[in-house]
Amino acid sequence: MAAPVAEQKPVPKRPVEDGVRLVVYQHSDLLYWWIVWAYGYFCALLTWIQGKSVVLADGNKAVLIHPRAWVGISFVFLVMFVLVFTNARARGVKSLVLFLVIVVLGLLIQLTYGWDQLLSFLPLLLVHMNLAFYVLFSTLLLAAWVFAVFIADRFVFWEFTPGGISKRVLFSEGSENFTSPHVETMRQSDDIFVHRVLGLWFLGFGTGDLDIRFSTPGGGQRIYHLKNVWRVGKVEREINRLVT
Repeated sequence: MAAPVAEQKPVPKRPVEDGVRLVVYQHSDLLYWWIVWAYGYFCALLTWIQGKSVVLADGNKAVLIHPRAWVGISFVFLVMFVLVFTNARARGVKSLVLFLVIVVLGLLIQLTYGWDQLLSFLPLLLVHMNLAFYVLFSTLLLAAWVFAVFIADRFVFWEFTPGGISKRVLFSEGSENFTSPHVETMRQSDDIFVHRVLGLWFLGFGTGDLDIRFSTPGGGQRIYHLKNVWRVGKVEREINRLVT
């Protein structure tokens, strides 16, 4: 007699967790300009404490200006640094090499000539900004930063649930919803200056760019490019846990 065939039990599927979802926002490059308005307020504080009253013309009110030119020069350099590196990204090894080159050049100048002596060769490089400029510029930039980070960047967001991906747009009818069993996540190489330094990686935050690739009905594929995602490593792990 043939041996009885053991009945095979179906493999239980992973239960879908009700109410579990992950909402992900991407941010504009204005996210990294926090350091400019923060340093602007710092310069304003220095000017208020150590500044000198100067009357620029007869009959005008006196303005408060810091006596040392390095305050204004450092502010201009910081604005240019953020402007350049948030638009021209150097990823991976390139950003590391560039970071080391800047550090080494800065140390060599300080050890050989010194920054004060180097600036003394340029007698016309005297940048002075008054207290009102720092306060006005930093306040306007802070207002734009708060609006962009906490309001405008939240108009479009991505929602991940067990087995599902959705793109939602507030205040409009626009939305996309997909159920896909095949999802791939790819994190692009970080820019040390932008994603690590300006993204506050040393405080446990950090940002990054994340690509979400998944299959769609009919054999097609869709890719979502998410830029400047806060805590991108944790977000990537949560997406893989929920969707895959």
